[in-house]
Amino acid sequence: MKNNIDWFIVVPNDRLGGGAEQLLMNLADYLSNSGENCAIYFLNSERLDGWKYLDNRCKLLYSPFPSYFLGYIALFFFIIKFSLKNSIKHTLSSQTLINAMLGLMKRIGFLRKSKVIVRESNSIFHLLTGLKLLRYKIAYQIGYSKVDLLICQTEFMKNQLIEEIPWMKKKLKVFVQKNPINLDLVKANALKKIKFDEQSQFIVAAGRLVPAKGFDVLIHSFNEIKDKFPKLELWILGEGAEHESLQTVINGLNLGNRAKLRGFSKNPFPYFKKARMCVLSSRIEGFPNVLLQMMTLNTNIVSTLSAGGIEEIQGIYTCETENVTALANAMTKCLDSNNSDNRTQFDEFLEKRTIRSFMNAILKEIE
Repeated sequence: MKNNIDWFIVVPNDRLGGGAEQLLMNLADYLSNSGENCAIYFLNSERLDGWKYLDNRCKLLYSPFPSYFLGYIALFFFIIKFSLKNSIKHTLSSQTLINAMLGLMKRIGFLRKSKVIVRESNSIFHLLTGLKLLRYKIAYQIGYSKVDLLICQTEFMKNQLIEEIPWMKKKLKVFVQKNPINLDLVKANALKKIKFDEQSQFIVAAGRLVPAKGFDVLIHSFNEIKDKFPKLELWILGEGAEHESLQTVINGLNLGNRAKLRGFSKNPFPYFKKARMCVLSSRIEGFPNVLLQMMTLNTNIVSTLSAGGIEEIQGIYTCETENVTALANAMTKCLDSNNSDNRTQFDEFLEKRTIRSFMNAILKEIE
């Protein structure tokens, strides 16, 4: 007799380094607390313990390979074996290439009885070009036609997908559902003690150190305002391929200790709470979960208009992407203003984005 798995969730790794990974963990937390039987599969073997606290409620399964590429190939064979031993009710992921693999596995019969739910985490057609974009287009063609529900974070993302891949409109249920946030978890983690000077005054930004996050623009913008705010520092939380080039920018502007790449933090929330201001400097986003987290803990928020829907949020200071002076001006205006009244409107906005409402909307769509 097969075991019953209510939710089979596939994630690149168990480090909570990105918004998509944090969202899936929050969903697994909610579902397992609701009595659902969840199995989480990670594409590589490295154990970073980001999901460790769910170990007693969910099955945490790791690829035998440290390489993502080999882990991706191994996923094909793992699903064959896993589906023969388990009855999988729902399958979920939020990364395009993994989504395509799950759709392919349904197409060839191994997830035939499972509701395959996939979520787009980025606007691929604005983010990639050339061979990288071609790889994703092939993935859409091979795997997506058999998924039961495709979740987009914004109408902009949905329209972009349908424009680039017209067959999706007729063959696929494409559903817009705004990102949820686990308010209780964010607030609880923000109260945990971490090591930094309590007297520090800093601006904080967080994310992978990649071009899409626009940290180079942020560093230049900070350089424009540093003399007006001589006690402020810029702290960027995250790791990635651009670490060396961003440090070169910092050194070239002679920012010294005023701008710091502080590395990856498992718990960035105390930083968001303590900061004089939180900044999202991205060039392109799906919809940034980190912005919702910042809004939960701080009332001084600046964001580029890097995703559809940001312009609708009352109380944050916005500017166009890739514009150093515009971002510097928005940061200055925010720092010069009393934004305490934002708490009420931020809370009203965030209360509409609970995990419960997100899951209820998805389940309603696939019933």
